[in-house]
This record gives sequence, structure tokens and C-alpha cells, in this order.
Amino acid sequence: MKMLTLACTLSMMSAFTLALESIKLKDTINKGFGVVDILKPHARSTFKSDLTGEMLEAYKQQNAGNLVFAIDVNEAANGTEKASTQGVAVESAVLEFDMGSEVVTCNVFTTNTAAMLMKKGASQRSEYYTLIGATGSSHITPSTDGDIFGSDFGGTMTMPINSEACTGTSFDLTNVQRASLTLQFLETDDKLGDPEAFYDYSNGPEDIAILTANDVSFLNFAQIGVDEAPLVIAKSQVTEPVDSWLYYPTSDSFFVVSYEDQYPNLGDYDFNDLLVGYRVGFGFRNNDQSGELEVVSIITTGYMIARGASYDHDWYLHIPINESVSGNLTMNMFKEDSEEQLNGFPITTEVNDALDVKILANSKSLMHLSNQAFVNTLSDVEKIKGKKFSFTFNLDTPFPASALGQPPYDPYLHVLNTGQEIHLPGQVTRIASSANFGDTSNFKDENNYPYALIFPDDFYPPLEGVDIGEAYTDYLNYTLSPNQTNETWYMSPDTNKTKNIGKAFWKW
Repeated sequence: MKMLTLACTLSMMSAFTLALESIKLKDTINKGFGVVDILKPHARSTFKSDLTGEMLEAYKQQNAGNLVFAIDVNEAANGTEKASTQGVAVESAVLEFDMGSEVVTCNVFTTNTAAMLMKKGASQRSEYYTLIGATGSSHITPSTDGDIFGSDFGGTMTMPINSEACTGTSFDLTNVQRASLTLQFLETDDKLGDPEAFYDYSNGPEDIAILTANDVSFLNFAQIGVDEAPLVIAKSQVTEPVDSWLYYPTSDSFFVVSYEDQYPNLGDYDFNDLLVGYRVGFGFRNNDQSGELEVVSIITTGYMIARGASYDHDWYLHIPINESVSGNLTMNMFKEDSEEQLNGFPITTEVNDALDVKILANSKSLMHLSNQAFVNTLSDVEKIKGKKFSFTFNLDTPFPASALGQPPYDPYLHVLNTGQEIHLPGQVTRIASSANFGDTSNFKDENNYPYALIFPDDFYPPLEGVDIGEAYTDYLNYTLSPNQTNETWYMSPDTNKTKNIGKAFWKW
């Protein structure tokens, strides 16, 4: 993994790099918007010279390929905001680096919290990253020399500097001539009350600081103001400090897995018996002794998308790890289009040996319509939103990142009517009581047709009873003879034979 290389680089960094301190920057966010020169320290900063490209590169290497910023949230007491918990939502963040030979821009960011919010003028809530903090007290960080020590800085924002997050060709910041961060907070419809009133930007200005890895760990672990914030989807269930996060497929996209549940029979092969979208995030910490990155926490988030089956199922996600693991797992299950959890959730359990989690139990009961056998697979029936789930797994003992299996991991179905397990090709059965435990068929039929497929999150499922080869005319050619000309077969659906239900709808 790329991050392993960064960890090795970290172990060889110069004394100058390791002596970095967090620095408060000159520019601020006013009325929800600001362009911050990230080379200019604040007049009251302990650092009295301009930052250099060498320093930005050192911050990036310390933070595993990311620049991380802290925001001193400074908001008026609207909704449930108060001195001990205040918040804003982030609509966009863009870093721009003038390298001399080219200008590199990066617009991918994450924070430690998110919430479902109504943007002013919008018709439905969407999920936005949020920044939460507090005023009226000082937070004592590990270093007494940096500008974070004794300050009110709370929420952190992480921005990766790499080819996936940025334009351009060079991501070494050593020779940067100019660098800026443009930050836009979300204008919420605060007339709705909370959570919109909590996350509006009603005061300011907000100060910004660039962070060392030590201060990132402190603030991420402290989760200042988070416990009292309303309707927060937080990493607050993570119990150990995390230096960096890495998501698969990305921090803002999902794998979509789809099944044909008649295994070992072919069935109608419409590949809509169950559709689930999921994303997996890994919390890493640098091991200063070994120089390796270690996994300390794992987070998964996802949605039920469609269920076009007469059968009932349990859905599991197995994340292969090349050694035994143990720890506490907290499972969350949210009602449709709501941050209210189902009765009985969250549930905390002990994990030993393998991370193999039953996430959806009895798919029929979790997603259904009155007087309808199927959900989101019929052309003339309304679409509905499905349940949202998440889990957090805190490890008793971290394991090296090199022990992780490859994405999209092992999402599998247990068909309750037949007892059969259905996996992606190449996986093996896992439930000792399943009807096909020990199956060696590779989960393909004699014609090489699979029973589970992974798609990007803009995939439209075939309508009920429509063979996937009819809904996507290039599918058969791809299955029989995969090549570069037909590998994007899923991007050309027959709109008359598929259900228009993309991420814009099911990701609420």
C-alpha cells in the first residue's frame, strides 16, 4: 500500500521535520467563507517566519500523505449550540499549490463527524461533513510549543495530497511557491431548527491551524464537543487515537454488491435479489518502533438499495485479515432517512479470530412495501429508501496494514430458504451450518456465470425478471471474454429494462 511507503519515509525524516509544531495561520473564515494563505502564520503565532514548501512536505509526510487542519469553531448560540458544543458544516474545501511549473488543486476532504442536513433552497437532506468544537475552555495538547496548546481549536479536516484527490502530476510540496486553502461552509436552512440551526454559520470568524501528527492524534481522540452535538454520525465510537484514515473504494463512494439468490440454479438472473452499498474505512496509527502503519480501528457504512427476491436472506461482510483479531464491535442500524436507530441498536459485541459480521438479518423484514413482494425493482412502483447501517470495530491489539486483504473484501449472502451461501467468485464458504459449506464451485456455474457481482455506486439494477444480459447488452461478451473494450459494460444500461435508482437517491 502507498501508505506503507509513507510510514517508512516517516521513520527516516530529519530532525527538522520531527521538530515541527502546529501553526496558527493568518487568514480566517468570515461569514462562512475564506481563502487562507497556508504559508502565512498568524501575527500571534509562536512561529514568526513564513512557512516553506519544505515544511508543508514535512507536515504531509508526518500525516501519512495528508495535510490536516484544525478549525477553532466560533459560532453564536443557535439551536442547541452553546459554549461546550458548537458546529458548522463544510460544503467544499480546495487546496491550491503553485509549483512553478504547474498549479495543483486538491478538493477531497474528510472530517471526524457528519450529519444529515438541509441546505438552504434544497428539497431534501443530504450528508455533509461537519466540524465541531467548543469555546470557553482551553485544551491542553501534548506540545507546549505549538499554537494549539491552550487553545480552543477542536474539529480537524484531513485533505489527501495524491493523484486520486488532486489534479496535476507532482505532489511533492518541497518547491511550492504559493499555497492556499479555500473553505466554504454550508448555508443550512436554519428555519427548520436543529440540526440545521446547530450547524449554521452564524458568527465567526473561525481561525485555522496546520497540524502536526501529535496534535492530530490528540484532537481526533478528544472529539471536543461531539458528545453533546445533535444528530451526529461520528467516529466517536473509535476508542483509540488514529493518525490517518483510508477508505475503500473512496471516502465518498461505495461498492455495490448484487446477488442472484437461486444458487446453485441460475434462476431468472436479473441480479436484483439483494443490492447493498458499502464502504470500509481503516484507522491507521504509525508504530514509531517498527516504522510500520498499523490498523487500530475499522469502520463500515452502507445502505440497503433494493430487494427483488421472494427468498429471505442474511447479509454478511467478512474483511479478510491474515492474522487473528479481537476487539469490540458496535453495530448501528438507522431507520429510513433518519438518524434515529432501530429498537435495540446500537449493539456491542466481542469479536475473536475473524472480522466476519452479520449486518443485515432477515432482509425481507428490513426492506418491504405493503402489498408488494419486491422493493425498488419494479418499473411502475414507487422507490423507497432503505436502512442505513454502520459498525465500528476497535481492536484489542493493532495489526500491520500489510495483513489486510484486498477490497472489495468478502460480502456474502446466506439464503435462509435454501441454506446456501453466495459469495463473490474466488471466496469460500464460512458458515458451518450452511447447506453448501465446503463448496468448491468458485461460485460460478458451468458457463462461468457468477452469482454475485460488484459494481460502482451508479449501477442501475435490472427490472424484475429481466436477465442482466438483456439489461446490459455487453455483459455476455464480458463474461465470456473480458477485455478492455467491454469491461465498462455496466455503464450502458437499457433504460427501459433497468430501475433508475442511483446513489443520488439511495444514499440519504
